[in-house]
Amino acid sequence: MQESSRLSPAALPSPVWHPCTQMQDHADLPPLHVVGAHGCRLRLADGREILDAIGSWWCKSLGHGHPRLVAAAQAQIAAFEHVILAGVIHDPALHLAQRLLDLVNGPLPPARRFGHVFYADNGSTGVEVALKMAVHWQRQAGDPRRTRFACLAEGYHGETVGALSVSDQGAFAEPYQSLLFPCQRLDAVPWRAGPEDPLWLDASAEWPALEAALASHADTLAAIVYEPVLQGAAGMRPVSPDLLVRLRRWADAHGVLLVADEIASGLYRCGSPLASQLAPGDGAPDLVVLSKGLTGGWMPLATVLAPTRIYSAFLAEWHAGKAFLHSNTYAGNPLACAVALAALDVYRDEAIAARVAVSGPFLRHELRALAATRPYLHNVRGVGQIAAVDLRRADGTPLPRLDRTGWKVYREALDRGALLRPLGDTLYVFPPLNAPADELAAMLAMLVTSIDAVLA
Repeated sequence: MQESSRLSPAALPSPVWHPCTQMQDHADLPPLHVVGAHGCRLRLADGREILDAIGSWWCKSLGHGHPRLVAAAQAQIAAFEHVILAGVIHDPALHLAQRLLDLVNGPLPPARRFGHVFYADNGSTGVEVALKMAVHWQRQAGDPRRTRFACLAEGYHGETVGALSVSDQGAFAEPYQSLLFPCQRLDAVPWRAGPEDPLWLDASAEWPALEAALASHADTLAAIVYEPVLQGAAGMRPVSPDLLVRLRRWADAHGVLLVADEIASGLYRCGSPLASQLAPGDGAPDLVVLSKGLTGGWMPLATVLAPTRIYSAFLAEWHAGKAFLHSNTYAGNPLACAVALAALDVYRDEAIAARVAVSGPFLRHELRALAATRPYLHNVRGVGQIAAVDLRRADGTPLPRLDRTGWKVYREALDRGALLRPLGDTLYVFPPLNAPADELAAMLAMLVTSIDAVLA
């Protein structure tokens, strides 16, 4: 190794190896040192306040320090903090499971309703549970050939090996190809600008290509895995909800399960309890993975919702070897379940769905108005309380990747008082669902003024 390529100790400002980070970037930009947080704001050790415009990686659905979530955590701590869930039950896990089933089953016909909740401890692990459950169920349902998966182009489902295998984000997966299993990629994704798009509820143009790609694997697919309505890591790309109806019809005809990764898009982020419920017809999945907003971003927790027909395939005498033997130490953690119950109360009592119905269109309208006078802002889009825009040349072509324009905007925004973590050259806001209107406007203003400072 040449001496010039060695990193000095000064390039690593702390003993913490940060996730999804090139640590050399912190040589001249130390990590934000947070000492407090409330609502949409982070308080830093140097006295500054920063608007958390990305919901601390898309999970702070109710902001920081919501008093009802604080009270729920304190009450549960006073009782007990954790117990094993294998062979043990406690009220927080029991009540949360029932509340989730009641929440999502309301609009579903009886044949589509969920009957059981499997607990995990983070989104990636929740996806792993669903993948294992799908393959295992196919075998126990009498079709052991079904061991493969299909996924949408540019989808993302997590960092564990199975979740990464059914994702399509090259930079995240490329170094680990030797660990991953093959997955059928579906390229003709019906990306849309959002609910205002005339083709929002019409995926007919893309469907023939998708159907053709699925046909050659119809006999070996265990499940199709997708992010319903919103592909987050792809650049906050909305997807026509009509795709869910078409996938449901095809899956029923071919004995394939649908796995909906609602980790980022579920629990009112797209405006309804499940993003899948935005489908204009029967777009219900067979398995649903929830995390992030499940506890309002307070505690690690994930759930996999399953119908009774899948659950029942694992019921047998012990010696039959049909039990689902996945486990996580902190599955169903009582603290996390208690906070999740309080979060569900807040979603209901603070009419979060109604607030998103107003704030979501506001974000998209305001961002489109700002983009209309700036030739370097393209493709404004969003759904629910999310709005995104791409940084481009005036003719719409990408900016040079090595310029790291999005990173420069990120740094500029920090100086102006907002935490905006770009996806390459895509800038977005993903704020708490209960964020007040003035702070939503402030986030957009800081986003655009930071972009102007770099590109104008």
